[in-house]
Amino acid sequence: MGKYFGTDGFRGEANVTLTVEHAFKVGRFLGWYYGQEHKPRIVIGKDTRRSSYMFEYALVAGLTACGGSKDTTTTTTPDAATEETTDDAAAPAADASGMSFEIVSKGLQHQYWQAVKKGVEQKAAELGVSVNFVGPDSESNISQQVQQLESALNANPTAVGLAALDTESVKDLLQKAMDSKIPVIGFDSGVPGAPEGSVLANCSTDNYAAGALAAEKVYEAVKDQVANATAPVRVGVVAQDATSESVINRGLGFIDKFAELAKADGKTSNVVGNDKYITDSKAEKTDGADVVIDVRVPASVTSELSAADATALMNEKDTIAIYGSNEHSANAIITANENLNKCGVGEGKIVAAGFDSGAAQIQAVKDGVLLGSITQAPVAMGETLVQLLYDAASGNTAAVKDTDTGCQWYTAENCGDAEIAQNLYE
Repeated sequence: MGKYFGTDGFRGEANVTLTVEHAFKVGRFLGWYYGQEHKPRIVIGKDTRRSSYMFEYALVAGLTACGGSKDTTTTTTPDAATEETTDDAAAPAADASGMSFEIVSKGLQHQYWQAVKKGVEQKAAELGVSVNFVGPDSESNISQQVQQLESALNANPTAVGLAALDTESVKDLLQKAMDSKIPVIGFDSGVPGAPEGSVLANCSTDNYAAGALAAEKVYEAVKDQVANATAPVRVGVVAQDATSESVINRGLGFIDKFAELAKADGKTSNVVGNDKYITDSKAEKTDGADVVIDVRVPASVTSELSAADATALMNEKDTIAIYGSNEHSANAIITANENLNKCGVGEGKIVAAGFDSGAAQIQAVKDGVLLGSITQAPVAMGETLVQLLYDAASGNTAAVKDTDTGCQWYTAENCGDAEIAQNLYE
């Protein structure tokens, strides 16, 4: 009877001295060594620490690469102590089919979230993991989202995806996730200002840059009006709220870039309206400015109130342009224009731009009511989110990093292009 157990082996910290690459090489050597005369059959035992799953998979990959086979009846030993773990070790998952992800979005009412959900489900099917995608009844219902996140954590998932409506409201639950060793990945606006270490990465649009892109396109269309104006001109911004990080950044990106472009042409700017946008904007604020950037935010997120804000802006005699920073706000501009018929390009018209997609926006772009609109890549965002959750759960820490899923400016001329059309939803 040969020697079955001994003290030989490798010890150290998971993901520090003991890495996936190290385990893979060990597996390759064992597969080669024991496979010199016949195909070896290797049994892998592990304890219940989370990093054990990561090492198991890496060993199996190395073994099978050299002709070995893994016994699928592997058992665990809870008291084993062959290595020390760190906080960034892999999340628990016996295999991909055993992984379950809870995903808490900002809502389900907009087609944007349905497109994200589609991407989530596509990637989950590809990887063989289970997902549960939820969201509150409205993007102002913070308490409902908090309840949904709590329920998600109580389900003891492998990992959680979160697009927070309000970071402050979920801080305790993020701590609970850390205490329970449940990895959290942010998406869309993510979880800005989350406690350190509670959110491993975010996949989102660079919303500030996306807002700036919209400003560049709008400014190009009104540049001559700004340059030749003999009196102040007004640029309206309709924002859904002043609490959502993504919406705020889209507004600020637009405001700051428009003011920057006006300054380059020798024109001063001032930001008026909502206090949040006034305070956080980088634009130089000058009383009696050549360009007044007027930001309107409804008291509550309703179509009626947002349309009323859009109507008020469009009825200002000096308004030359208007921008809606998400699907809800863009639709408010479209609704207001149905009665006013002021949006378009040309003498006496107000240049309008939107953000996101949906049937109403696409049609408004095609009809020339909107100069164009910014689309994100919601399906790609959903797919990226699931991949990040999978990597976090599998211990592939090198792949778990902030990811910009991109944006595009679409117009009547290019909205049929395949590259853009794939990101438009109705």
